[in-house]
Amino acid sequence: MSLNCLQYILCTGFSTTSALTDWSSVLYSVIYTSVPTVVVGILDKNLSDKTLLKHPKLYSAGHRQESYNMGLFWITMLDTLWQSLVLFYVPLFAFRDSTIDIWSIGSLWTIAVVVLVNIHLAMDIQRWVYVTHVALWGSIVVTYGCMVVLDSVPVLPNYGTIYYLVKSPAYWMSIVVIVVIGLLPRFVLKVFYQIFWPSDVQIAREAEILKNRRRRFRRWSESSEISTST
Repeated sequence: MSLNCLQYILCTGFSTTSALTDWSSVLYSVIYTSVPTVVVGILDKNLSDKTLLKHPKLYSAGHRQESYNMGLFWITMLDTLWQSLVLFYVPLFAFRDSTIDIWSIGSLWTIAVVVLVNIHLAMDIQRWVYVTHVALWGSIVVTYGCMVVLDSVPVLPNYGTIYYLVKSPAYWMSIVVIVVIGLLPRFVLKVFYQIFWPSDVQIAREAEILKNRRRRFRRWSESSEISTST
């Protein structure tokens, strides 16, 4: 979000105005994206305790700096810059011939970045539970709810913005395009590395998934035999 504000300043001749309201800037960090990050950080885990106890060498991945190193840092920075450019320029291209104001663009940036970061986070989640779904997708619903409430206050500069935007097909198409193009390089790189250079943790995770599937299939087969015999 801060990179988009910087790009906006550069494109408006270093103007002191902002396309984002003060409420949007505050709620973005406090409510819109904080809860999913906290929930995933607490509940998500790469491997089960049984697998880690059986293969303690998997802990050495951290000592080898496989999860975080300088190369991954710069890749993340480039990925962040790419997502910021997509988030900024796709709406400008989609509404280049329209007469919408800066508050409409700011409203689109707000919901688009929330959807983008939540799906970005979803790509890295290893174990989905009910609370994770509620926190992740509920964050997007709460964001829309807050935007509707704030855009319904007559004294605010963005009054009525969301009601105009939701009627525009370009609004919904922009969100889809931002998410697809913004996450495409990360998705391709993630798939490429997992196929050709899988880490020990990933191999153990896939073995664990395969083992659980076999266990469920065995239980299903046994239950089917029992029901057939009766």
